[in-house]
Amino acid sequence: MNHSLMYQGSRLQLVNQLVYFDDEKLNFLNQYFPEPNQKRRNVEKTISVYCSTLERIIKDLTEENLNSMALIGSQVDLRYLDDGSTESLTIVFPHRTDPNKNLISFLSPIGFQLLMAQTNENYQLVIPSGETLVRVENIKFVNHGDVH
Repeated sequence: MNHSLMYQGSRLQLVNQLVYFDDEKLNFLNQYFPEPNQKRRNVEKTISVYCSTLERIIKDLTEENLNSMALIGSQVDLRYLDDGSTESLTIVFPHRTDPNKNLISFLSPIGFQLLMAQTNENYQLVIPSGETLVRVENIKFVNHGDVH
């Protein structure tokens, strides 16, 4: 099946993420989680599930599949159900984090909880001040998932 040119950049980003985690997962984990503890094991497991998810999306890359789940490089539009306010965050690799542009690391507490979240689903997020219930209103892969 010939995929649209529109998806080639997205496909390349996703493939690059897979290659990066395949080649650099141990170095990545050692950099951010040098101690062999439960947090590191959780992140390692999540990365493995994430890579399987990427493989599945790449095999059938459509707009619907690309935007069905929060990936590294996805803009996630949230509605806070307690007060109705909204926020748009983009999940990125740690070195791309920029709070002024709402670019959050997938390793951050909120980014990690939203990674692989799905549109029109509610999530109870643990935040520094307690917990908050959010609804994922929209997900759009915006190609901010580069690994370098």
